[in-house]
Amino acid sequence: MAVSTLLIVIAVVLIAHGIGHYMGVLSAFGVRLSPKSSSQSWLFTNLLGEKISRIISFIIWILALLGFIGAGLSLLGWILPQNIWEPLGIISAILSLAGLMLFWNAFAFIFNKIGALGVNIAVLVALLILHWPSDLIK
Repeated sequence: MAVSTLLIVIAVVLIAHGIGHYMGVLSAFGVRLSPKSSSQSWLFTNLLGEKISRIISFIIWILALLGFIGAGLSLLGWILPQNIWEPLGIISAILSLAGLMLFWNAFAFIFNKIGALGVNIAVLVALLILHWPSDLIK
């Protein structure tokens, strides 16, 4: 696979993963995407109340959504500088993992949650442990 094709595939995955976070954003507004979906947090709802919990949920999910879309666009060199895609990807993956841990039922179905976990972990392993693919970008 050519380097440019690989970068496009990675960028599309990052952007699609970012768009998938819309489920968390909708959940923060009280929209139920499935009978079991909820904006409740095992930590924040009882501690800080429903309203503050939803605000925290919204902030986490919207930042992850925008961050992953930004990382994908940056990787392609579109709109954002190409050199910021890695930090954006790392920060977005951490935010998404935190959102999943704190607001597990924000995503509608188990495959959404498992898929999100998989992409987040893959991003963190690739960028933090394998230091990949910095040589492909240059």
